Formats: sequence, C-alpha cells, structure tokens
Amino acid sequence: MTIKRGGWQLDILDGALRTIRWQGVEVVRAIDCPIRDENWGTYPQESVEESWDDVAGTYTRHFSIAGGALTGTLQATLDPSGTLQATLALQAHHDFPTNRAGFVVLHPIAGVAGTPLTINKTEQTQFPALISPSQPAFNITALSHKCNGFQVELEFSGEVFEMEDQRNWGDASFKTYCRPLALPIPYLLKAGKSVVQEIHLRVLQTRPELLLAAESGWSDPGDDLVRLPILLRLYAHETGAEAWVGTVTKGRALDLEVVIPQNADPITHLISVAAALAAQGVAPRHVIALPEAYLRSYQPSGPWPTGTTPAEAARAARNAFPRARIGVGMLTNFTEVNRCPPEPGVGDYLTFSTTAIVHAADDRSVWETLETLPQILESAKSLVPGLPLRLGLVSIGMRTNPYGAGVAPNPEGARKPMAQDDPRQTTEFAAEYAKAVFAIATKAGVEALALSSLGGPFDARGALLIEIRRLST
Repeated sequence: MTIKRGGWQLDILDGALRTIRWQGVEVVRAIDCPIRDENWGTYPQESVEESWDDVAGTYTRHFSIAGGALTGTLQATLDPSGTLQATLALQAHHDFPTNRAGFVVLHPIAGVAGTPLTINKTEQTQFPALISPSQPAFNITALSHKCNGFQVELEFSGEVFEMEDQRNWGDASFKTYCRPLALPIPYLLKAGKSVVQEIHLRVLQTRPELLLAAESGWSDPGDDLVRLPILLRLYAHETGAEAWVGTVTKGRALDLEVVIPQNADPITHLISVAAALAAQGVAPRHVIALPEAYLRSYQPSGPWPTGTTPAEAARAARNAFPRARIGVGMLTNFTEVNRCPPEPGVGDYLTFSTTAIVHAADDRSVWETLETLPQILESAKSLVPGLPLRLGLVSIGMRTNPYGAGVAPNPEGARKPMAQDDPRQTTEFAAEYAKAVFAIATKAGVEALALSSLGGPFDARGALLIEIRRLST
C-alpha cells in the first residue's frame, strides 16, 4: 500500500512505514514496531487489520502476537503541514518475555552519514561517517538533523531510546530503537501490562525558494507560474523606468537587483528607485545593488573600477530599503564574486548567477558543469562564512557577458558558447538540467534561486515548465 497526503508519501510494507518521503525526498527510511523473541527473532504479526482514513490522514493497523499473548495497535497520522504522529499501543494478555517490544526508526545513509546531529535539543554530535562499532547516541528523547536539504526533527516518548549503526551488518540505515542494550534481556511484559509509545516527526522546509528572473523588455508569458516570487533586475539606463514594475509583479513577492550608474550617487539613485516602487505599493523583500562597472570581469590583481564600490552600494541599499534583506556578491558568475569577495558584515546574503556555456556548449560539457556546481557553492559559502546563499538566474544560456561586449548572437539556434538563446531551453534536456541544479542547491542549503524567467530567452516552456511547476510545489 502506498499512502499520499499533502507533501507526504510512504509505503506500507509488512506492517512498517517504509521510505517516508516529504516532497519526494526520503527523510526517514522506516518506522516499525518489530516484536523480538528471546533469540532476537521477530514474531510474525497475526490477525492483522489495517485501514487508511483519507479524510483524517490516518493509517491504523491492529495485530496480535503469539496467539494473542500480546496485541497491538499502530496508528500514524500525516499532517499536510509536514508532521507525522505515530503511536504504538501494546497490551500483554499473558506474561510475555521479549528482547524488544517497541518502536524503531531507521534513518537513511545517503545525505546523512557524517552530517551534524543534535541529541535532546542541546548535545551536538554527528552521524558517523565511518561505521561505528558502538552506539553513536544514548538516552534519546529528541533528534534533529538535516537530510538531503530538509530539517528533520524527531521526538520520542514512552521508553528509553538509543541509536546503532546498522551498516555493521550490511543494512543501509542508522537505527534508533528501544530499549537500551545495556538493560537485561529478555524482559517480561506481565499480563495486564500496557505499553504506549509515541514518535513525533516534523520536517521543516529547507529546500530553495524558486524565483522567476525578470527585466524590462522580456515579455510576460502569463500567469502559469504566478505564485513564484519575481527576481527583478533594473539596469542603470532604466532610471525612471520603474513604473512598469507593478504591472510585472502582479501582487507577487519581489526581490530586486539594481544596477547603479557608475557616476551616480548610490544613495540618491536607490532612494529614487525605492520611492518609485513605494508609489506602486511594491516593497521588495531582498535587494542587491551593484555599480554598473561590476557587470564586467577583472583579474584578481585588478585594476579595479574607480567610483562606488560594491560595499558602498550595499550600504546605500540598506539606507534606501531599511526593511529588506540586503545582498552582496555579483550579478554575473561565481568567477567575479570569487575575485572580488564581499566585505564581512556588510550584507545579509550572498548572491551570484551561473551559466553552463562559458567555454563549451555541447550536451556533454553542459552536463559536466553539474559536477562543479557543488564545489562552487561550497567555495562561495567560505567567502563569507555564515552568510546564506540566494542565487540569481542559474541557466544553460548566458544572460550577460562579463568578458566581452555582449552575448554571442545565435540566429541559427546552434549549441554555441556565450549565447543567450540556447536551443535546449524548451527541451527535456533543460528540464533535467534544472532538476539536477535544484537537487544540488537543496543539498547545499541554498535559500533561493531562479531556474527560469518571466518571459524572455529563459522563459519556462515545454518540458522545463512542467519541471518548474513540479519543483515549486
């Protein structure tokens, strides 16, 4: 049986909740309640009755053990907000010796091994990277950790729990179980004894927020992706043209990229932009301001542009948009921010964009850029430790060319380096590329990114539109 409710999906297999997924990502491998005999064998469940209440979101399983010596009820309720409550009630009708009678939770290995783990909300440790011969955690009442881009929080009650590394026996999981192995076994559930245990699983959204890149001159394709926030870029030559912003946002949340004319006073320029937006009832959540000269690329040794610096532009943005989070970084590639890293303490987040066709544009080379992306993100986080990443447009085609006068013309629709118009934009290839980028960004803890645009050359159409819709839900 497969159960789906909201972002939840799980399988019922031999009485266990298996492959528990939130928004398509496995966050818990299993929640089970095996009853062990005196030799660690597992009693088969008898007289099983199970049901699924689609309205309440509750799965219920009644069972008996050893001819009715022990009966039990497992109930799991899935809340679309991201919580799962599991309750196990056992009743001994005869004296019942057992090595274990209670919940076990299996945690995935991929994306978990070697990562930080918080025990009982205060103790900081980690899941073992190498296989641990002993228990990595004892006396557990709560666990908190990240799993493939999500924050997973578990609370346990009704028994004392601890964890073992099941990779010792070839199992692909860590196991949180009761009772502690240091206690005597077997132990006796006397006739009339009741056991009630609870597990509360909560998954917090840490997947990236998807944005739609936009700028003047890109046609609006309609409301297919109306729920996505807009990442709007205002170029330096568009001073006074902010009146069209309200018609583009259409009530959607707005993040802003402002290019400041190199010879303009940054505070005056940004205050005028803020006033134009306020007149339309538009208040951006995030703002990065960058001097126009920094749309170009420079060698690490310079020479660097004179006039307003990126740090001065960021401070001016904070003055003009006091309620917004202020970004630092670049509007072009990681190359540029790596050569000109932000000053510490200036911004609230770091941003840059990427393109897959700087040096080569064949399918294989484009796909190989995905191998580098995790390293780019890791290096970016090291530039200003602790600063969140909110990426701009991540695309196959090149939005702007910091290395030349402009992007390469491509009227023939070829696979061409440094071209803005790429023939794969509407194909399954672009959809798979976006899917892979999103998975990498999720694992790296990226807050937000744009994989397509509101109209223009990076518009989500065809297979890409289907994938963007899937990723955004």
